[in-house]
Amino acid sequence: MVQIHWYRMSVKILVFTMLAIMVMASVAYYQQRDVPKEKAPGLKGHTLNGNFLDLKQMIKQGPVLIYFWGSWCPYCRIVSPKISELARDYQVIGVAMQSGEERVVKEYMQKHNLKFPTINDPQSRISGLWGVRVTPTMIIVGSDGRVAWVTSGATSKIGLKMRLELTE
Repeated sequence: MVQIHWYRMSVKILVFTMLAIMVMASVAYYQQRDVPKEKAPGLKGHTLNGNFLDLKQMIKQGPVLIYFWGSWCPYCRIVSPKISELARDYQVIGVAMQSGEERVVKEYMQKHNLKFPTINDPQSRISGLWGVRVTPTMIIVGSDGRVAWVTSGATSKIGLKMRLELTE
């Protein structure tokens, strides 16, 4: 009797887990439907610190993580410190979506000790070119200029690090 109960419970857990994974994958696919799957659009501009970044030049050095975020985004508060840590060892471009004037974004980054180069995108022009509709969205572009990975929502530092390491 105990074995039958354990078996039924195991089947229920397995079915629930599979359904949850399918729903999560479907939502992620829907959120990322407009992000380019092949050639990455251009991305260049001045960071909040005045440095000029050009994705086309950066990918010559290896993969680049593009981090679309917003100061108003609750999930970004969880992900941004991980991106800041990754920026120590990997190429990162932050794109601050609809987060206000440059001064406001700078203050926010200083207050939260975020240290990754960021281009301000107050009207979401850059994010629109990239088809980004939700924050946070992380896109990894390989040295061939193609989009290798797209992830939206909360994610782990180790997961992003593994994706960067797997990208050529």
